[in-house]
Amino acid sequence: KNMRYLASMAIYNLTHRKLRSFLTLLGIAIGVAAVVATISLGIGMQENIVSQLTKFQSDVITLIPQKVTFTPGPPGAIGKTIKLTERDKDEISKIPGIIQVSGYVSREANIEYRDEFGRLSVTGIEDVEAWEEIEVKSLGLEDGRFLTPDDKFSAIIGNDVAHEIFSEDIELRKTILINGKEFKVVGILNKAGGMLRQIDGTIFIPLDSAQEIFQIEEGEFGYISAKVGKGFDVEEVGNQVEIAIRDLHDQTEDTQTFTVFTPKFFQEQIGNILASFTFFLILLGVISLFIGAIGITNIMYVSVMERTREIGIMKAIGAKNSTVMQLFLLESGFFGLVGGLIGDTLG
Repeated sequence: KNMRYLASMAIYNLTHRKLRSFLTLLGIAIGVAAVVATISLGIGMQENIVSQLTKFQSDVITLIPQKVTFTPGPPGAIGKTIKLTERDKDEISKIPGIIQVSGYVSREANIEYRDEFGRLSVTGIEDVEAWEEIEVKSLGLEDGRFLTPDDKFSAIIGNDVAHEIFSEDIELRKTILINGKEFKVVGILNKAGGMLRQIDGTIFIPLDSAQEIFQIEEGEFGYISAKVGKGFDVEEVGNQVEIAIRDLHDQTEDTQTFTVFTPKFFQEQIGNILASFTFFLILLGVISLFIGAIGITNIMYVSVMERTREIGIMKAIGAKNSTVMQLFLLESGFFGLVGGLIGDTLG
């Protein structure tokens, strides 16, 4: 009964100091909302990126001839730089679980369409049928068809190339110039967006055409991608690819100068990057909470100083020190509870 009476007194005191109560609640709510929102943002970004990778490339392994790390600090040990060739592709194709392999070269090129110019990424594809299965079949085409082994100066363009880069849309069967060479557009990819938005700004052509316009040595690849069959562990197959390429080029784990990308590799690196980002945001939120806590302390201190007459009357009619303290703790607890609930909802 005594506690109910104290609670009603606390609520009465708070509701009759509306502006002060509102400002205190606002400070707490903003702090809590900041913490909840930043944690949700970090987790949401990570899950969104992972879901995109899982949707489009959950069974794809990619090999590039550079050592890549997303963590800060000095690079690892440096060994001899390797060139990816048909020999690497054949070695990968022998690994159990690998069902398709294709090599690629990628360069930036001058693109001309109806007297407009742009500088875009162009990828040459060694095995167009494997590329379709490995990279873009799940994405699909907005219009047209995929490349065939008989195509020479044909191109498939990303969605942004078709609709965003030039003032006029590039339509099917139109001609574009790549480094001055004419290519006929036979297909337009659906929009990838997100982590895969690079595809939207890329033009895909057969490898022999790319070698001709870029004057690239025949048999050399910029990167190799492979598709893992159902029932096989993609990460385990990726480890086997790494070991096989190491042995092929007489490298060790310490002197390795290439990188094998698997879905788990991306997830781990993205997690590391976003963890730092999320920690920074949470730190800002905690500072906001700390400011809110100081606000409660300040308000309650001022409230005690202002209400010495009320406290004196309570003491005169028999209230204990603990009872007076309970009243002010209830008021501050009310700030924390209501402010926290509002902040949680907003966050």
